[in-house]
Amino acid sequence: MTADQLKISHSAIIEDLIDSPLKVNLMELGFLPGKKITLQFKAPSNGPLAFLLENTLLALRKQEAALLQVKIIS
Repeated sequence: MTADQLKISHSAIIEDLIDSPLKVNLMELGFLPGKKITLQFKAPSNGPLAFLLENTLLALRKQEAALLQVKIIS
């Protein structure tokens, strides 16, 4: 599953990042394997997604969130 498929208020652990030119940028923002993310907001019409990552709210485009392979946690 990828982060763009999460439902609002659901949390997940990042398992891996799909190879892409944006991979390094995402890692620099803190989206690293083992980190917990929670989807907080989802804009309409395939707009950006806002994730809570270590007390910081970060917005990603849907295409960028699709690069994060995650495992849902309860």
